[in-house]
Amino acid sequence: MSFWWTVGFEAAKLSMQFAGALFIAWRTVRWALRRYKDEKHWERRLSAYSELTTALGTLLNILAEWEDQELTERGPRGATTEELRASYWGARKKLEEAHSTAMLLLSQVVANKIQKLVQDLAKNDDGDHDAFIDKIDGEWKLVLAARDEIVAIGRNDLQIT
Repeated sequence: MSFWWTVGFEAAKLSMQFAGALFIAWRTVRWALRRYKDEKHWERRLSAYSELTTALGTLLNILAEWEDQELTERGPRGATTEELRASYWGARKKLEEAHSTAMLLLSQVVANKIQKLVQDLAKNDDGDHDAFIDKIDGEWKLVLAARDEIVAIGRNDLQIT
């Protein structure tokens, strides 16, 4: 009977090793999949922050160019007035689109900041300004403050030092 006892013991040992190997493989695959999903989500959030800050940066560049034109009383450098205007409204549209992405991927604080900025810019459009320079200055302050806040939140959210 010791032969069969030894065979049974070895079979049980092999079964336990096989079950252990399956368990470890299953846990490893789950860990790798979780890590992959976490990295993909981080990349999507990074992309959303990048698109948002790019739109804000474009707005700041155009506003700076317009302010320079107003102060120096010269024409546009490198881009026509129409190209600047088209870029400005394109960046404003991207900013509005970024709100939807922010609601899905980014914090509610960021989504609210974007929504408030879009509303404030629209109010600035509707406002009765004595001079174009006042409009530019008002928008510059709004966009700069929003960009700085969103960059700080993004750095913290993405854990970028």
